[in-house]
Amino acid sequence: MIHILLPVQYLAKRREGRGEPQTRLMLAVLQTVVDDYRGSTYRHAAGFTWQRDRRAYAAARAYVESTDRTWPFSFENLCDAVGVDADCLRMELARG
Repeated sequence: MIHILLPVQYLAKRREGRGEPQTRLMLAVLQTVVDDYRGSTYRHAAGFTWQRDRRAYAAARAYVESTDRTWPFSFENLCDAVGVDADCLRMELARG
């Protein structure tokens, strides 16, 4: 028996796995904020001593604590766009 697979069937699945470019960008921004807030997980995983960049931490903390929604890439807007509860993420970051 021959099974026919239409392009729309396999292209949709490939896109679902990778996500849309703007969504990947939003997730990358949030990952960078988390890394700056907590100290880079990559540096820590690579065996470097844990050291927080004070300027990056201060900027990340101000960004996370802001409730401004006027900027498209504000913390609140990014969390909404990717389906993350902004208040829960704030609390988790504050817990350390």
